Amino acid sequence: MTEGERRNERRKLVANWFNTVATAIMTVGSFVPLAQFVYGILPANVDLLLVYGSGLICVGCGTLLHLMGHMVLGGLE
Repeated sequence: MTEGERRNERRKLVANWFNTVATAIMTVGSFVPLAQFVYGILPANVDLLLVYGSGLICVGCGTLLHLMGHMVLGGLE
């Protein structure tokens, strides 16, 4: 395996890591707001703006991490 091929494989692994972390953040961050919306699982005194806002922040962070993975793949040779 040449040095360029090794570099490409490392970049693919890094991009895969970014995408996996993005998926995890989006899944975890959207679970509680969705469960609250559908089932009302949280106590009545919980600030819903905080719950739904944190879900949106997690989706945004996940999207940014996914795009970072795309940027890493853009450097393939």
